[in-house]
Amino acid sequence: MGRNDAVLAAVRRRLDAEPERVLPALRLLADPDDLADPSDATTVTLAKTLNAYRVATALRELRADAYSTKDVGELLGGVSRQAVSARVAKGQLMSIEISASSYFPSWQFVAGRPAAGLTAVIAALRETGCDTFAADAVMRTALPEEGGRTVAEVLAAGDVELAVHYVRAVGGGF
Repeated sequence: MGRNDAVLAAVRRRLDAEPERVLPALRLLADPDDLADPSDATTVTLAKTLNAYRVATALRELRADAYSTKDVGELLGGVSRQAVSARVAKGQLMSIEISASSYFPSWQFVAGRPAAGLTAVIAALRETGCDTFAADAVMRTALPEEGGRTVAEVLAAGDVELAVHYVRAVGGGF
């Protein structure tokens, strides 16, 4: 039994034993913004705290494996910050601002260059409503049908059409 299976089994036992206490917490974890009828202020606070921690952790991970604007300018042959920003505005690159600095998820680059077909993938991500934060999660999602490869790995392997397919399939769920 894997670690997640053990946790889920424990949650199931608690849910069976105390549904009135556990179910509100699970609902809030699944959708922390749905606080129309909070039954327990402690549960609401816990759900919000856990969600904030999850988001902060994901942003730290994104930033740790991303390029700065200066890095991207150098990868693109020494172009200016304005030229990098223009590529973002044209949908040729994605960036996210964290602590007043722009970060570019590394999955957009293969061998130091923007991935072939990146603009098509970005367009598909935008069509599904993904901002850069959600796009990073989609692109790093392991695909069981691809033997655990991520959407980013499919793109890096040059299969743009398949990457776009997975973006549309996975992206709609975030």
